This record gives sequence, C-alpha cells and structure tokens, in this order.
Amino acid sequence: MSIAIVSDSACDLPKDILKKFNITEVPVNVTFGDKVYKENVDITGDEFYKKLTSSNDFPTTSQPSPGDFEKIYNNLLKKYDEILSIHISSKVSGTYNSAVQAADKVGKGKITVVDSLSVSMGTGLVIIKVAEMLKEKKSSKIKDLEKYAKDLVRKSRIIVACETVEYLKRGGRVSSAAAFFGALLNVKPVIGNRDGEVIAISRPRSMVKALSFLRREAESYKNHQGMAVMQTTESFDSRALYNSLSGNQESKKGNKDSNASTKNMYIGDVVKAQFGPAIGAHAGPGAVGVAFIGDAPE
Repeated sequence: MSIAIVSDSACDLPKDILKKFNITEVPVNVTFGDKVYKENVDITGDEFYKKLTSSNDFPTTSQPSPGDFEKIYNNLLKKYDEILSIHISSKVSGTYNSAVQAADKVGKGKITVVDSLSVSMGTGLVIIKVAEMLKEKKSSKIKDLEKYAKDLVRKSRIIVACETVEYLKRGGRVSSAAAFFGALLNVKPVIGNRDGEVIAISRPRSMVKALSFLRREAESYKNHQGMAVMQTTESFDSRALYNSLSGNQESKKGNKDSNASTKNMYIGDVVKAQFGPAIGAHAGPGAVGVAFIGDAPE
C-alpha cells in the first residue's frame, strides 16, 4: 500500500526536506489589508518580513479551506492508496478541522489526519520522523505511522525568543501597557507551546540570556529524536544558536552511539528553518526559536 504524506505551510518545513520526502504542502492564506496571498506560492518568507516591517496593515493568517484540501487529496488518491495528513495544533488554527472535513468527504477511509498540538517545526520535526520511517520501511501500515506520529507529538516542544514585544502587541498577544513596560525594561519575551496552545514562558532582558535559556531548555530533555533552529530574519543570534547546537555533533565524534544524545547533547543533524507568517507575524523580525523531540527531564 503506497502512502502519501501531507502537511501545511505553517509547519515551516524547508523546501529541500519537502522534496526529499515527497511531502505535499497545503498553503496557508496570508492577508495584508485587502490582499490575500498563498504562503510559499504568492509570497516568500523574506517578502513577508519586508511587508511586515513596511506595511501599516498588520497581517493575518487563515487556514486552507476544506475545498483546498479536497483538491489535493483527490489528486493524491489517483497515485497513492492512502494519505497521512499531519497539521499544526487545532487549538491555534482551523487547518486541522479543514483537513478532517475534506477527509470525511473524499477519503472513504483512506485519509488519516493527525493533530500535532504544536506549531512550526514543532510539527515539522514530527513529520520528518514519520517520513523517515516510511522511506526506510515502505511496507509500513498507516496505523503504525499514525501511532508513531502521536507518540512523537507527546515529546515535541518549541520555544521562541522574540527580539521585541512590539509585534506581540500589534497582534493582540500582549496589552499595550505590558508592551510598554516590556520595551522599557528591554525584555525579550520567550514563548512556547503547551497542550497545543501558545504560552508565555520567560522574560529575559537580553537576547544573549534568551538564547542561553533556549539552549538550556533543549538540552534539559533526553533521548532527542530531532532538533531544529528557526528564525524569522537572518541574524547573528540565529546563527549563534544553530552553530552551538549543531557543534555538539563535532564534540561527540567517536561516540559509538551516533544516533542518540549523550549527557543530553543532541548530536544529530540540526534542521535550519524560517518561521512563516503564523508565528512570524507575532514574533517579529529577529526572533529565534528551537524545536525538538525528546523525553522531558524527571
């Protein structure tokens, strides 16, 4: 039985990974004023951030419609026997519900939809691991892939450090008063996911401290199965975090167990990705994040 994997553009999977695993991406809608764009089709990430910093209109994102999913599912079912569709948290987007509606209408039991309860590469890493399993074992049953995905979902986490509180204020994530005092104190908000929702985690007063917090959190987990560093716009901070985490691979050369973390240091390949509008509109330019799959500290 051949199985196709579907994601949405809010998962922020890099193009080379989409191509490597033949993952079909359903674009999220991005709106500036009265103009609607399909993410990664009509507007690139870099173009989005140029508009974000120059436009008076604050952008909004909306889920693909059930009809968008129907078209893609119908096309894929002409070539594949089944579809595994994995999407960002149903608690922050209607994408999962659109996929479920379309699957019920056209799937005839052939489409399985999974709620990742995460966003961006918190979802993307789950998709990568499932795609690796399918590539390594083409005879995998969709129920086994679904179970594996849900096991990974429970271990997936994402943390984001924002350079400024301004975009959280513009997007209504913090009050104007909180944003004012945050800016006054030079606070760098750290946000993350818990039970499928985006929450505030910490308020360090410099990006150096924020990046240190991100790394400590990532390496407090054990038995990592994947890690990614994300950025909204290219910056020294994102390069520094990426280099520090990917540098673990060099420092642990010679370790016989090269597929697992040792002393909580992830030694696999670190994925580098760009935040799309779903997170980027609120995090703003200069934001840096880390996503990982691992066992929580005791």
